[in-house]
Amino acid sequence: MKINVEVDKNTDVAFVDICAPANQVRIDVVGVSEALELATPVFARLDENGVLLGLLIENYSEFRREVMRKYVALRVEGIIELLISKVKSVFADRKTEGRSL
Repeated sequence: MKINVEVDKNTDVAFVDICAPANQVRIDVVGVSEALELATPVFARLDENGVLLGLLIENYSEFRREVMRKYVALRVEGIIELLISKVKSVFADRKTEGRSL
């Protein structure tokens, strides 16, 4: 999985791109901080079919500190990959339970 992380230093928001959306598709943004057990705001970007396109992470500098404390890790990119896997599993569970986003 190729992950691209871009951080806007002016707003301290990180844009994590996993894949590009198809043309003319609706994109939903859903808060996932609670599911990830994080205090910093993290949002999943999903297409209308529930495919995870990426994450938006507000207050990225605080997010880095929080996940490094929580996961005792030095490589934030690896943690982001772990969080993406967790978000995917949350939405896969919702689909199998028949709940909509």
